[in-house]
Amino acid sequence: MPSEKTKAAPKPPVNALEKRRYSGQSFEDRLTERRQKLILAAVMVAGRVGLEAASVAAICAEAGLTARYFYESFPTREAIFVEAYRAVQNEVLTRIGAASAAGGDPARRALAGFFTAIQSRPDLARVFLIDLDDHGGAMRLASFEGAGKLRKAFGLKATHPLMQAGIIGAIVDIAKRWIESDFAEPVEKVVEIALPFARIK
Repeated sequence: MPSEKTKAAPKPPVNALEKRRYSGQSFEDRLTERRQKLILAAVMVAGRVGLEAASVAAICAEAGLTARYFYESFPTREAIFVEAYRAVQNEVLTRIGAASAAGGDPARRALAGFFTAIQSRPDLARVFLIDLDDHGGAMRLASFEGAGKLRKAFGLKATHPLMQAGIIGAIVDIAKRWIESDFAEPVEKVVEIALPFARIK
């Protein structure tokens, strides 16, 4: 019997009456709003209990919506986890961008923004950096996309794709070990450890 993780439920039919404007919102606006609520709920639930334990029921309860609305936007749990991963990734990238804009050594500032973002949300960092290793398929593809965005955010000097992959892998692995140590080292020390990798040509 297919598990909740992989089972794709058929999308419920949308009644024509439901497409009417409601409280000044179009059907499309309401659909977008519900989708965003579900993605935020998936981030919060997974951050508390991990990806494996984040059930559709728990996500819906967090969002204040029914399963019907979940399957209106997402065919599976994996589909919403991909979007939740991207939402967290965007938050981290925004923090990196803000740190880089502050001036100084671009690589150092970008790494400081990265590690500070992780430390400020350790629950999400554990889920979307460590738990991610146990997932394949679309989640794995999303992580590859994320690696490409981190490469640009860190302003890597290396040009060979394999070298770039190795550098990002090393920086992410440093982050994972730091998380597992319960942030034993200060951000400044972790940045100094990671900085030589970002400067490899």
